[in-house]
Amino acid sequence: MGRIIAYNHPVLFAGSKFAAPILAGNTVVMKPPEQDSLGVMELARLIAEADIFPDGVVNVVSGFGDEAGSPLVTNPDVRKIGFTGSVPTGEMIQSQAAESTTDVLLELGGKNPCLVYPDADLEEAVTASIDGMNFTWSQGQSCGSTTRLFLHESHYEEGLDLLKSKVESITPGNPLDEDVEMGCLISEDQYEKVMRYIDLGKQSDARLLTGGTHPEGEEFEDGYFIDPTVFADVTMDTRIAREEIFGPVLSVLKWNDEDTLLQKANDVEYGLTAAIFTNDLTRAHRVAKRLEAGYVWINQAGSHYWGAPFGGWKRSGIGKEEAIDEVFEYTQKKNVNVKL
Repeated sequence: MGRIIAYNHPVLFAGSKFAAPILAGNTVVMKPPEQDSLGVMELARLIAEADIFPDGVVNVVSGFGDEAGSPLVTNPDVRKIGFTGSVPTGEMIQSQAAESTTDVLLELGGKNPCLVYPDADLEEAVTASIDGMNFTWSQGQSCGSTTRLFLHESHYEEGLDLLKSKVESITPGNPLDEDVEMGCLISEDQYEKVMRYIDLGKQSDARLLTGGTHPEGEEFEDGYFIDPTVFADVTMDTRIAREEIFGPVLSVLKWNDEDTLLQKANDVEYGLTAAIFTNDLTRAHRVAKRLEAGYVWINQAGSHYWGAPFGGWKRSGIGKEEAIDEVFEYTQKKNVNVKL
């Protein structure tokens, strides 16, 4: 089995995604991200030193561009490819795997909504939406981030004030400093991509509430830092509301009608996660049923629960992970019929 993982949580991904295929009785070849291979290589060294598995069960192959990924995907001896990453790369892998009818498990991107109802605890909802954005531990570089916050018109401006205050209290800097909450982006390419989206937001009718800049100071000169960024008054005809930015950029939209709210929440090509904040449990389950997302939170955002299947709808992926479903992804069914 082949596993290709993303750069945002490389050691976490490697450690967790070895498990299911091995548990199902397979050997694994892991391809770490080219931007951040060192941690995965160190994990492989520790596994080898511990003599946990027979030789050849756990393997790591690194490389730049297509020099490692494509040979792994197109090798006919690899019967399953699991990939975590962007939609374009996932679709390319799916196309290459089709040449040898290799099965795929894809966990791809998201443009995830966070819906806040008038009866919700506003401060709790805003705090959770910031946690769901993953500003701190991944600088917004997370496919599950709740990057579209829908605030009801009855508490819209109050919610924006809370949001601005809490986001501006996040401390960026060197993550080795215990007082720092937010590091830098992974690469120059990603930094430039996020800044392009910020420029698009500034050119739209949206209001830049906070951030959108490179932090000032000597400690930020050598890193790809971007202040946590929030745009208010965003509409669904803008690119910052429709496309995955994969960076610390949150779009806030106003709503007043539930049917229109759900139409906008579902009106993207992704369907990975969603969050609902309300004290009406009947409403919460009704709305959860109508949301086109594979993983839904009610009165929380961002948490993962091992044993609960994680995976997306639409272009956000194929298959489920983090549960027994993932083990079954790495098995094949056989029907044996016996006549006595």
